[in-house]
Amino acid sequence: MGFTGLVWVGFAIGHLIGNLLLLVGREAFNGYALFLETLGHGAAIYVAEAFLLVTIGIHVWNGISVALVDKSAARPIGYQVTGNAGGRSRKGAASQGMIWTGLTILAFLVFHLITFKFAYLFGHVENYTLNGEEHVDLYGVVVERFSQAWYVGIYTAVMLLFGMHLKHGVWSAFQSLGLLNKKTTPLAVNAALALAVLLTIGFLFLPVTIFAMNESFAAPAGGLHL
Repeated sequence: MGFTGLVWVGFAIGHLIGNLLLLVGREAFNGYALFLETLGHGAAIYVAEAFLLVTIGIHVWNGISVALVDKSAARPIGYQVTGNAGGRSRKGAASQGMIWTGLTILAFLVFHLITFKFAYLFGHVENYTLNGEEHVDLYGVVVERFSQAWYVGIYTAVMLLFGMHLKHGVWSAFQSLGLLNKKTTPLAVNAALALAVLLTIGFLFLPVTIFAMNESFAAPAGGLHL
């Protein structure tokens, strides 16, 4: 569960970096999307998607299993010696609500894929000429969605939950993999918090900026032009 969670953290970082090309403009973002679609003669993206699908399936299955397990049945004989880990407790809203934030993120991920990747199945999507060929204007789809207040509102709420999920999930993943000790745990906790804050701000910056400056992003060239 820890390993698959870290796989998706890596994906989230890469996804955010790629999405920052929305700030550059229509051609840059559509060119990036086309690069991903044609990498390895079009096979690479299917391999990556299959890998991500398997890892999230494992992650969700294990997450639900951990949440539903009968703790008394798992440990019929209690600890012989009890103690604490030192310092303040790691328990909090983020750790106690992992199952709920996780399931909410999963539901949003499905909705997100339908809204963007499979948008052409549910409505007309404009094409964009790139290198003399017609391609789906994914940039236009993103800008159109982020011009809608209700979608930006849902996106904002889920990204805040995403940050909570990362805050606990990242450091506990390293702990589950046996990579932490008493000295490195506080460092990992702080690093996880910093990463959660940065990714949350990053993912919120794009929709909020596109919504607030939609005229600039919706222009033929697109992008952020102050």
